[in-house]
Amino acid sequence: MAKVSIIIPIYNEEKYLEQCLDSICGQTWKETEIICIDDGSTDNSPRILESYAKKDSRIKIITQKNKFAGVARNRGMECASGKYLAFLDADDCYEPNMMEKMVWKAEANQSDIVICRYLERNGEGEDIQNGWEFEDLFFKEEGQKEAFAGKELNCAGIFQIAKGWAWDKLFRTEFVKECGYKFPNFRSSEDGFFVYMLMARAGRISYMNDILAVHRINIQSSLSNTKEGNWQNGFQMWSMIGEQLRKTGLYEVYEQSFINELVYFLFWYLESMKSFEAFRDCYEYIKHEVEAEFKILRYGGGFFFQDEVFEWYGKVMRLSLAEYLFEGRR
Repeated sequence: MAKVSIIIPIYNEEKYLEQCLDSICGQTWKETEIICIDDGSTDNSPRILESYAKKDSRIKIITQKNKFAGVARNRGMECASGKYLAFLDADDCYEPNMMEKMVWKAEANQSDIVICRYLERNGEGEDIQNGWEFEDLFFKEEGQKEAFAGKELNCAGIFQIAKGWAWDKLFRTEFVKECGYKFPNFRSSEDGFFVYMLMARAGRISYMNDILAVHRINIQSSLSNTKEGNWQNGFQMWSMIGEQLRKTGLYEVYEQSFINELVYFLFWYLESMKSFEAFRDCYEYIKHEVEAEFKILRYGGGFFFQDEVFEWYGKVMRLSLAEYLFEGRR
């Protein structure tokens, strides 16, 4: 049986940690090692980890000073011995048969990466399920292959079929080692470079329609809700991806997919900023730094999958911050 190394960075997650660990320890696929990296927690998380480790010998606990999730995941990868790597955030959870289904898919298709679908759960415990209609547009009309390379998708759409987070994916360990990528040491937006570059390099990706992961949203302690102080991280992530695509000779292959997702990200990222200062800084960065780096205006509207996304970007380029706040959002 193929062994899976499940890597979990933990920082002050006492509220959800038990549910997360229960979902991993209770997997129908038992050939796992569970690598928990306590990233300097100051709440009850360390005691919860110790309690679970006493009951399940597969759990290995690593402690470090608070260096953020990317560094913790890298530390976990250094210790991993499984044929496959899986990553889970400590406020998320797996369906009981997730690893079994993902491993069988990987083994059957000799996959470098397996991607599943997921649902989102808000702070009130309500489940929200994506319709996936947009994602499905990027698979070939003749049907979804059992395994494919990104360039074989419509518009080479690796940036459209999956988000740049790691917890809904299974990675073949040797493939990750061959590529040599690690998670950046960002406070937020640390997943995207690692995930998207592996997807760009993979020769065999498998995609599952099964909903196997649960992702919590609108959690106040989540890094995605506390990124204002490190707003540059999101922009750094896309710069790193663009630079690495060029270095590997893959930029032209994925250019349309990359630029489309970049502009969609810019819109989402800007509007997600809760403080005026962070919103202002992001707006000015998009106007002056992002356009200078990627020259998005040159592509024109016909290059974009969604006209309204490019129209929004044009507004940002034309309008001052004050004009955008009082007119551009209409």
